[in-house]
Amino acid sequence: MLRKVGDLGYRAVSAEGVCEELGGHPARFYELFADKAECFAAAYADEIELLCQEMLTYVEGEQSTAARVEAALSSLAKLAAAEPTLARALFIEVHVAGASALAKRQEIVDRLSHAIDRTCRERRPGHSPPPLTAEFVVGIIDQAVASALIRGAPGELEAAVPELGGILSEILHLEQP
Repeated sequence: MLRKVGDLGYRAVSAEGVCEELGGHPARFYELFADKAECFAAAYADEIELLCQEMLTYVEGEQSTAARVEAALSSLAKLAAAEPTLARALFIEVHVAGASALAKRQEIVDRLSHAIDRTCRERRPGHSPPPLTAEFVVGIIDQAVASALIRGAPGELEAAVPELGGILSEILHLEQP
């Protein structure tokens, strides 16, 4: 489902089209899911959870906070370059996929934002930016990935990682790597 949506766009994908590509029968699809929105939400939840866990390992790692931010950015850039159709489903098409997928997206944004904020406060108590700053940073990263995918140039994101990491480190008042 995610790859089909990433390739064609959410609105252009049908449950029947997904079944046809996989060699399955639509009746089986509807035994598992009420509709394509439910199927997308389930697939999205599984994949975005894996990505979130990976990002959390960077945020909660042992390197300097700035180095961890850059490592997380690098990982996302590599995903976008290596699997642009999957990344497109996760970062762009989710916005038209319905309330359930959007609720999971917001949960992930909240978890990552809280982890970044907590890390900043642990590393520099009393010198941390307000909590909303971490959510702003997650939004910047999300937008950078989506923009690179929309332009059809995910490789540009990889090249921009050091500069973007430096900007985010400044916003978060982090030590440089």
